[in-house]
Amino acid sequence: MRHKSKSNWRVLSIFIVLIAVVYGIGSYYFATNNRFLPNTKVAGINVGNKTVQQASTTITNQLTNRKFSITQNGKTLTSFNTKQVGLKLKSTTALKTTLNKQSVWSWPLHLAHVVQASSTTKLTTTQNSKQFTKLVNQEVTKLNKTRTAGKNGTLTITNGQVKLSNGTQGNKIYAAKLASKLKKALASGATTLPITKAVYASVTTGSDAKIAKKTNAIINEKANYNVGGYKFAIPKSEIAKWLTYKNGQLSLNSTLVKAYVSKINTKYRTYGKKKTFKSTLRGTVTVSGGFYGWSLKVDDETAALTAEILKGKDFTRQPIVQGTGYNTKKQVIGNTYVEVDKKNQKMFIYVNGKLKLKTNVVTGLPPKQTTTTGVWSVWAKKRNATLKGSELDGTKYATKVSYWMPIDDTGIGIHDASWQPTFGGTWYKTHGSNGCINTPPSVMPKVYKLVALGTPVIVF
Repeated sequence: MRHKSKSNWRVLSIFIVLIAVVYGIGSYYFATNNRFLPNTKVAGINVGNKTVQQASTTITNQLTNRKFSITQNGKTLTSFNTKQVGLKLKSTTALKTTLNKQSVWSWPLHLAHVVQASSTTKLTTTQNSKQFTKLVNQEVTKLNKTRTAGKNGTLTITNGQVKLSNGTQGNKIYAAKLASKLKKALASGATTLPITKAVYASVTTGSDAKIAKKTNAIINEKANYNVGGYKFAIPKSEIAKWLTYKNGQLSLNSTLVKAYVSKINTKYRTYGKKKTFKSTLRGTVTVSGGFYGWSLKVDDETAALTAEILKGKDFTRQPIVQGTGYNTKKQVIGNTYVEVDKKNQKMFIYVNGKLKLKTNVVTGLPPKQTTTTGVWSVWAKKRNATLKGSELDGTKYATKVSYWMPIDDTGIGIHDASWQPTFGGTWYKTHGSNGCINTPPSVMPKVYKLVALGTPVIVF
């Protein structure tokens, strides 16, 4: 019995030694030959006992040339070969990393079952962008033939009442969403892509109660204007017409808002319109021409008004204007101005409604050099200027003056004229200026001091 027991131990010892030798040889083999352990799968492809380059070749051959299916609820909707998208394995870096991380001592376990390495191996793949886009569009067109498009919710306003109708989602597939998921599936080595509602084209259901609440707030807000002193409210019915609702966003119809602002501009602007004026000697007169006046900056005001209305809060605003002489007291010219009466050859200066100065002047020589009628403004003031121009016969001149106040864009202005022996009366008819308002040198310093930049100058 003792002899038999020793024999059994000897056999067991030999067997253990053999296993150890085989285990050692196997470990040494995989450690020194840089090969994947048996039954290792990457992207669903068995690369066991292969080097990185061999594994790359195998993966490339299988990954880039196999059937791929798009499914839904377990049913195959369509399929294609990965060759159609020009799928390629970009590099072997991820395979090298996986190989270096494997434990060579665990190789016997790999003989017993398959080990998926794809969860830790992030393959870098590329697709031919043109081929990929073409295939996605083809598949989406095919898939959408029997699918229903979604319908956005709508917002309607009837008699000042807001109504929201719910939209429907639909099951049309959105190409961009499908493309995104398909790229990830192909890169992971998957052979199927189960699609869900996540790839459907988005719609706005329109059932948001907040939208209805905000819309009502906008329609019922008190929207007031103060345009040049004229105060009025924008009708609620008008604002209701402007409201639009699209893709879950409330906005205003810019064309309609601009039309309304343009209408206000036409009605209240002073630029380019005749101006009625109560003169000192000739009673009420109507004056045409001149650059003095203001108008709304229609585009800027349209944008500003839109933003204000969409806040849904009561407001009173003054519009964005351009030009000169804007005020909020229903005054076109105001009570500070210079009056040039060509018929009576006199100039009057009013400050805050009070006559501060009156003087005789000499205006332009009729009929070709008459001082231009209109309402202008003093846009510059200069001491010791040289006025240059041409006489009617073409002779050029350069005249020095002590005070210069231009009022238009052609070189006409108010200045001292030491060469004039007399002012007022009918002298202008034979010795008139080239268009400027010639003022007595003794009076001009007072004029220069009284008249500020921007002061309107009425010539009639």
